[in-house]
Amino acid sequence: MDIPSTSIPELVEGTAPDRPLAALEQLAILGRYDTDQCVYHCNDSIEHWYRVVRGAARSSALSDDGRRYIVDFVFPGDLFGFCGQRARHFCVEAIVSGTLIARYPRDRAEKLADSNPQIGRNIRQAAFESIARMQKRTAILGRASALEKVSGFLLEMSDRGAAAATGTVFLPMPRYDIADYLAMAVETVSRTLTELRTRRTIVFRDPRHVSICDRGALEHFASGLIDPQRQPATRREQRTHEDLSRSLPQPVISSSRTATPKVQSGEQRCS
Repeated sequence: MDIPSTSIPELVEGTAPDRPLAALEQLAILGRYDTDQCVYHCNDSIEHWYRVVRGAARSSALSDDGRRYIVDFVFPGDLFGFCGQRARHFCVEAIVSGTLIARYPRDRAEKLADSNPQIGRNIRQAAFESIARMQKRTAILGRASALEKVSGFLLEMSDRGAAAATGTVFLPMPRYDIADYLAMAVETVSRTLTELRTRRTIVFRDPRHVSICDRGALEHFASGLIDPQRQPATRREQRTHEDLSRSLPQPVISSSRTATPKVQSGEQRCS
């Protein structure tokens, strides 16, 4: 559902004259999307560029045998939908209810980028960031073990989400999306998250928020340098996370795609 243009200055960051994308935002049309609602389909003609304003979305494709591959997640501020071809190779769907996405007419945006060097630089930067995300994902997929892949994914989400000093990471996507992003079975993703929790490397605040208790250990796991004798965290690190890790619920992932993850009661500490 499109939102009237009069609402755009209030919702889209960058409309103030001193913002880098101020001129581009004058072309924006806002749309609101529910969970799993499609922003555009594979093979659609490329008539718009897009930017996430609020919420999150996934970019994916289907193989000939029906398997889904998620190639990217886009979060607030991310520009996407660039392509040098005539038709799109991926579809994009919202993963958070109420996701707001701005779309920009491609022809007008390209003319603006040609005439405004600052807009051109910002669009190129957005394209470079998208390429960098793809390269990082390729590196994650090339890792040998599930522990390396899931650890690398958590670090990626932490870095992209600008996690607070507490180390809390928001995961808006369901476990099945994580599995399709990492090319793993959802059961393996769940077992690996449980292993990281058992190692006291992470702790769940709720099914969508995870606190990184020992980033150093997570980096070691992601690089394949797994030391079973490694201490989970120093006493100083434990104190840093002590307030976060008191009485935190632990999610149990259901095998059903439609089921909502249940939360176990109990106390889990980063110690």
